[in-house]
Amino acid sequence: MSRSAPEPARAHILVVEDSSVFREMQSLLLGTAGFIVSAHESPQAALAVAAKQRFDLVVIDYELPEMNGQQFMHALRAIQPEIAVVFVSGALTLDLAIQLSSQGVAGIFNKPANPKTLLEKINETLFRHAARDTAVRGASASPLPDARRGNAAPGYVPPVPAADQCAYAPQFVVGSSDTFREFTHRVWKVRDFRAVLLLQGEAGSPFEFFAQELAGISMFREGPVMFCPAAEFEPRRLIEILAPSLLSHDAGTLIVSGVETFTAQQQTTLENLISGRDVFLTFARRFRTVLAATNELSSRVDAGTFNETLFYKISSISLTVPNLRDMKGDVPANALHILERIRAETNATTPWTLTPEAVAMLEAEPFNGNYAELEQRLRNAAANQPGGALDVAALRGRGAHRRVPESDTIAPFVSPAGSSAKSFFRPASASYQFAERLAETLELAGTMHAA
Repeated sequence: MSRSAPEPARAHILVVEDSSVFREMQSLLLGTAGFIVSAHESPQAALAVAAKQRFDLVVIDYELPEMNGQQFMHALRAIQPEIAVVFVSGALTLDLAIQLSSQGVAGIFNKPANPKTLLEKINETLFRHAARDTAVRGASASPLPDARRGNAAPGYVPPVPAADQCAYAPQFVVGSSDTFREFTHRVWKVRDFRAVLLLQGEAGSPFEFFAQELAGISMFREGPVMFCPAAEFEPRRLIEILAPSLLSHDAGTLIVSGVETFTAQQQTTLENLISGRDVFLTFARRFRTVLAATNELSSRVDAGTFNETLFYKISSISLTVPNLRDMKGDVPANALHILERIRAETNATTPWTLTPEAVAMLEAEPFNGNYAELEQRLRNAAANQPGGALDVAALRGRGAHRRVPESDTIAPFVSPAGSSAKSFFRPASASYQFAERLAETLELAGTMHAA
């Protein structure tokens, strides 16, 4: 008579939460997913249990009776140094999130955490610990199925864009040429991939703007948009930039520019970032990465100054940003779009327009500096004329009395309204919002555990 295979050991999870509603819902979620749960209101009671029983992971609220969540974590680690820690709290601030992430916390979520995302993080953390210990002790399963649905509503199916139109409504870079339209369709096709996306092109291309367009049409659109130029790409600064993703209920987008200039140390940091290793473990699965680099990146790989293996990792999904020479018909529309943005930035009362001669001149220009050159020329002209129609002389800077310093980069990147730190916090009925999402997740978790 054959014997059935023994059931794999299940992971033990400790929950410390003073809200009875959240404590019960978290216990239900984790229990349905196949974990063995021990939930407590009192941190002292939880410590007493931890002194007698080993746990694989703990889910902690920050505001607790007797001590705060951070103090409890340190006390618990004195008993069980290897335990994985996840925070779920409504009292998290950016400074606290940065502090916790530097203390080896595996996950940080602002209440009400998305149950599906929370469960994914717990499974992933347990899997990492099991791999480290070379003995799987029982994550209930790998991350939840259908992960690419991301922030989209259940059952949401985006419409297929018409081939003869732009795939989305452009907000930052506009156009109607075949080149531009085809590029929007390529952006549309990769909008929801979790893998790293590399945008490449000539110097002066509007990488950040296209990356922002991508974030706005993707399943990550409800999350924060975070921007890091090459000059700030180092671990401590990155943690500060990524901190909003820890307080967001939805995965966001990190945009990194100037990758072609990365030093060897920055390349190592990028490797750790995209792999979710070292100080970036806390941020795993909390954002999608969009990298921007000029064509010099390939030259550096050929020269041996950029890690070839890393290059292949970041360029598996890559898009080439079109230059203005291939979008000549779109230059006037982008010029007017830029002028309108300058008007909003400067609170100018009179809008700028372009004379027919100025339009013809712009269409004939080679724009070897691409979008950045066009924007710089318009900023210089606008600075010299308070409003009205800009003619050829104005665009060529004749008679200028004031000039904006030359630059080979576009104006500083500004995240969209709604992605500020304040927007990461939701209204007061946190338990209701958590319950709203719990039902669907329980169904997925139950199916996953049964399988």
